[in-house]
Amino acid sequence: MTQEKICVEQKPVEVYGVADVVVVGGGVAGVSAAIAAARSGKKVTLVEKGCILGGLATLGHVCVYLPLDDGVGNKVFGGLAEELLHVCIKRSYNTLAPEWKKGIMRVENPSARYRTHFNIPAAVFSLDEIMEQEKVTVLYDAVFSEPIMENGYCKGVILETKQGRVALLAGMVVDASGDADVLYRAGAACEEKKSIVSHWCYELCPDVMRAGLDSGKIINTLRMRWLGLRPDVDNSNSELTHFYGTTIEGVNGYLGVSRKLARDYLDQNDGPDYAMISMPYMAQFRMTRRILGIKELDMTSADQYQEDSVGCVCSALACPAPVYELPYGALLDPNLKNIAAAGRIIAAGGTGWEMMRLIPACVFTGQVAGMAAALALEQGVSLQDVDISVLQARLAQTGVLIHMPEYLKGNKNRKTTDNPKYSADPLIKADALSYH
Repeated sequence: MTQEKICVEQKPVEVYGVADVVVVGGGVAGVSAAIAAARSGKKVTLVEKGCILGGLATLGHVCVYLPLDDGVGNKVFGGLAEELLHVCIKRSYNTLAPEWKKGIMRVENPSARYRTHFNIPAAVFSLDEIMEQEKVTVLYDAVFSEPIMENGYCKGVILETKQGRVALLAGMVVDASGDADVLYRAGAACEEKKSIVSHWCYELCPDVMRAGLDSGKIINTLRMRWLGLRPDVDNSNSELTHFYGTTIEGVNGYLGVSRKLARDYLDQNDGPDYAMISMPYMAQFRMTRRILGIKELDMTSADQYQEDSVGCVCSALACPAPVYELPYGALLDPNLKNIAAAGRIIAAGGTGWEMMRLIPACVFTGQVAGMAAALALEQGVSLQDVDISVLQARLAQTGVLIHMPEYLKGNKNRKTTDNPKYSADPLIKADALSYH
């Protein structure tokens, strides 16, 4: 890569639109942020670089809405995290255990976790529908380029579109890019890390199809194939390269390795009775870049009261799962007054990063960011100066658990498996040959 630089002539940029809240990124965190801000009475525009909503959950084929519960029958994630689970399974199939109903807080001796598979096209259509219902303007095929900064405030964002560069002005901005693109380019302190390579796709083969048809459930005719590496496996001796998701080389390297894994698998199993019927249409990076924030989520603080908590979180991969209270400052940079983080980019490092990248946590932080942005506009203050008690009260009204009740405490003392193997899921077949 050349280090040469050139100067580009500055040109006027058309102001395409103005919104109270601009959300950058149309994954589940961005969708949640947009809904929360719109329901708070704000004019919202969501910017998505692809052509459908859902991010990794749809374009990335990670179509498993991971658990909302702690593994012992207690719901941890409420609010939009719970609502969007049911939105995603409004149409087509699901694998939700019948005892888990929307709004229920506890299930005695549950037969399964509060989780589900969902059909990707059906989920996309339902996400489209809720955006229409909430009157959120969605701009597809619009790539975030840079923030428009002035004295620590982001006045809007520059987008690259089919009609050229345009500006979208905003009162508040939510960075739901998955890579902290807005916050990083605005000057926020960040941490970056390399990601493992994995590739999720659906496949058809006669034996599985026959068994599925005999069961009477269409979902059982499909099988999801997971190639590459898993987060619950020691990958230190793997031959597969890890990649940064924040560089040109990293993104293209990831896509090249990911697709070669799938091509090699297809070559090994190719025949008239086998077919890959889908593939991810974005790089399936898990963690790339996150902010350091005002206050880091402390992974030694399970069961501990946090005065500035905006809700309870737990790892969907742990069973039973310790519960934590997430501090509001984890969504904010100390110097950027009107940009909130949502999704996997919040201030949570180490195992906390792994926990906060999962769908329930991303939707939850999106709701907090969108509601905080709306409240800051209402109060005429920066995000850092929002009345936290008002924010907590409004989140609680939607079903978010701000502080953990006594019955949620103590999971950290139970025997836990931090990352139970995905291969335990009968619908996911992991290719062991790819784990070296």
